[in-house]
Amino acid sequence: MLDYAERSLDDLPEVTRGAWWFRHAPGVAAALRHDPGRVVRLLERHCAVLPLPQALHPLAGALLDAEPERVLRLLLAEEHRGDLRALLYRRSFRERLTRCGDDGIGAVARAVREDESALRQLLKAFPPSRREAVFEAAMRGVDRGAAELGASLLETLPRALRFREARRMMGLRKVAETPPRMWDVASFLPYDEARPILGELTRRPDAEERATAYALLVRCAGRSGDPATLAAALESFGRLRNEQDPVRCAALDALAAVPEGLWRAGHAAVVRRLAEDALTARDVSHPTRYRIGRIATALCRQGASRDDAELLLGGLELIDRLADSTRSLPLGRLDHALRRGQEHRLAATLAPRLEAGARRDDHRLALLLARALGRRAYHVPVLQDALEAALDAREDDVLKHAIVLWLAAPGIRAERVGRILDRDPSAIAVPAVLAAVAGERTDLLHLVLGADRPSGRFQRPDVTYVPRVEAAWARRWTGRQRDAYRALLERLAADPDTPSVERASAIAAIARFPGTEAARLRSHFTSDDPYIRRVTLTALPWTRSPQDVLPELLARTESDDAHVVIHAASRAARFIPPSALTAMLRPVLADGKITARKEGVRILLRNRVPGALDIIAAAWDDPDQHRDVRAAIASAAREHLQEPVAQRILAEAAQGPRDLARQVLGTPPMHVEERFRARYAGLVLQVARSGDPEAREAAVPALAAWAPWEPGIPAALAGLITDLDETGPWRAALRALVTCVGGGIGAGEFGAAAAELAAAPPAPDADHERDLPAFQRLTALAGAVREAAVNRTAGERAVRAVEGHLPGPLASELAAGTLRWDDPGAAEAVDALADRCAGLAVLAVVDVADALAAGPSTFPAWGMPDPGERYPHAARLAARGDLAGGLFACALAEGHGSRAGWPGDWRGLLRGLRTHADPDVAFWARRVHTAEE
Repeated sequence: MLDYAERSLDDLPEVTRGAWWFRHAPGVAAALRHDPGRVVRLLERHCAVLPLPQALHPLAGALLDAEPERVLRLLLAEEHRGDLRALLYRRSFRERLTRCGDDGIGAVARAVREDESALRQLLKAFPPSRREAVFEAAMRGVDRGAAELGASLLETLPRALRFREARRMMGLRKVAETPPRMWDVASFLPYDEARPILGELTRRPDAEERATAYALLVRCAGRSGDPATLAAALESFGRLRNEQDPVRCAALDALAAVPEGLWRAGHAAVVRRLAEDALTARDVSHPTRYRIGRIATALCRQGASRDDAELLLGGLELIDRLADSTRSLPLGRLDHALRRGQEHRLAATLAPRLEAGARRDDHRLALLLARALGRRAYHVPVLQDALEAALDAREDDVLKHAIVLWLAAPGIRAERVGRILDRDPSAIAVPAVLAAVAGERTDLLHLVLGADRPSGRFQRPDVTYVPRVEAAWARRWTGRQRDAYRALLERLAADPDTPSVERASAIAAIARFPGTEAARLRSHFTSDDPYIRRVTLTALPWTRSPQDVLPELLARTESDDAHVVIHAASRAARFIPPSALTAMLRPVLADGKITARKEGVRILLRNRVPGALDIIAAAWDDPDQHRDVRAAIASAAREHLQEPVAQRILAEAAQGPRDLARQVLGTPPMHVEERFRARYAGLVLQVARSGDPEAREAAVPALAAWAPWEPGIPAALAGLITDLDETGPWRAALRALVTCVGGGIGAGEFGAAAAELAAAPPAPDADHERDLPAFQRLTALAGAVREAAVNRTAGERAVRAVEGHLPGPLASELAAGTLRWDDPGAAEAVDALADRCAGLAVLAVVDVADALAAGPSTFPAWGMPDPGERYPHAARLAARGDLAGGLFACALAEGHGSRAGWPGDWRGLLRGLRTHADPDVAFWARRVHTAEE
């Protein structure tokens, strides 16, 4: 696979490599573990400016393991910053990243620091002892004096750093003067510092403020990591007893989110009191009960995992208290929380409660525990005995759940299902019992297939029970048992009093049941109910001999059911020798309905019928042929480009009307053999030159992909851009031509188009329908080049192509927006740009300055260079003393000073600009603010 990838990518034009990766990346991913270093080389050579293929994202950790320095260098490039952010959400990648060197980790942290969510994911990968160093590396060069960190990021910081940042933020004016923000930040302080602030809030007259206070106090205590602090917070909640339900609910919601590891047995009594107060209040709500349930299950899980019987029983008492109002309280996956063998100690602890519950016919704990333990419950005798006791439950729902859980253990399922049926044969109607009988105890199938079916708790004597059986179960059945089940289904399918949906379901089940002959469904072919009839026709090819039903299906291609019949015939045709299909399908192509003729074409070609192309050519040449059938023929011909007939059909389709011409466009270059690509590219270009505007509009966006094989494509695109009489596809043509130029094709045509637009007269001028079309297109052209500069290589090619062809202001704006700040000559380039602006109007210089600060227009903030790299340029520009230098410095300060946190050097620069000799510079500088009022 890797040999093929290297050969293919070396030979492919750049413009098509993205499509190659999209198609072949899963294969490269499969080969990655055999030679990850080789895959890294592939990415460096052929994916350096393309997004990392999605198929490789799950395996990025393996790449990082194999070549950490090279992979980080690739991902830290501007073109891959988006990939880096996405990969930080994959745990496998984050874990490998923690093993890299400090320099690499710091570079990653700085690359994502402006995306708090991605930075948080990165910090979470490290133990708390390393997080501070990573955080400080991320913030290197940023003045955090006035920075506000988000709650999710603060939550991730280690405790000491979190306290420092919270104290710093509490001193900020905008935090102190915004009470809700101040309360939120206070909850990140040590509990003793937060309690005076938030405790006072619990006594406010406003219920919403009290609810906020209780929730924040609980969260603050939870962040402490100290069970004693949590206990102190709970003890201070005495006023909750007389609160409104929304206030109690907010406090309980925060308690439910407390890290489960903080719960101790000493908390159980306080939690029980809070829960009792909430449950006995007249305004108790379902959300409140739900949150109490979450707390109860957390206590149970922690008690079970730590062998803390007191904590476990405290949680179970809460569950008992909730029993009357909440039917289901899942404990979660205890099998994931308990150590090996710990489930036996848990069951022994709960054995008295299980036995007492069984005596009261209360089996909820047994069912709850069995579901929570999953497969580990199979080998716990105490729990299995409790489930068996639940088989005597009075409630049907409890009994059914008990049956499902008791039969879950695979080794003894056959013996247990026999015991269940000895108690009550009507239990065969329970799906879990039926599955066990059908798969393991076929000797008991007479209970469901026999003439005398048992009645009892689960079956009424006056109702015929027809079970739904999976076809795989019947492989172990005898022929007589299969026939008996078919007879049941046929009885249901033929019952006129049964709803059509159930009858149709029975018919479909009959067809897919092993050994069913098509004759068994024949009685439903002529049903007056179209739904029954069409389900039957659809099911026919799934019977024992699909090949036998094809003639009957094809005979109905002229009926109202043709659209159903022909798709069923497509499956049946797979089981017939291709040589026999010709005679069968010829009448369909001649006289069938349009849908049937279209599918007939596909069947002929899909099954490689001898002479199929001759038949299809005759259908194509029929002057009375319907346009939809001709479109289907043209679409199918794309898969047979090696045949002269298919080439002729496609050539004629490209010259035809809209619906035919569009069929040529449905195949990308990667789906066409190399030897046919040049011919096919010519067809696509032919459609783009079509007189039909809709066909032309559909073809133009596809031209860029075919440009490497058709030299005339760049000129055609340039013509559409410069043809001012054509107002339709010029924008699509512009995007396509920029793509071509970025791939190294059509630079001359692109430059000529820019020159022609620049030389065009300024007319029409302010008309009703059009206004300066050439100037608008030229502006859009410059904008498209600027956007292309996100890809460094493509952008440089596009910029070179239009160099010298744009008017001064546009050329300067483009040069500013595509400037590479990491180039050694960046300072000289910026100064030269400022010199070029000397004769421009102020507003034109402002546009250039904005472009200089923003970079390529699609650059998000997290992909921009470090603001610290921009400061020396801003200071040098401000010192020039001229209009252009001052405006450039203002734009850089506005765009990057805030990203740096407005450190002293940026603030000093701004003060100087406000006293600039040029009033326009001073005016802009006064509009830039380091802090909002």
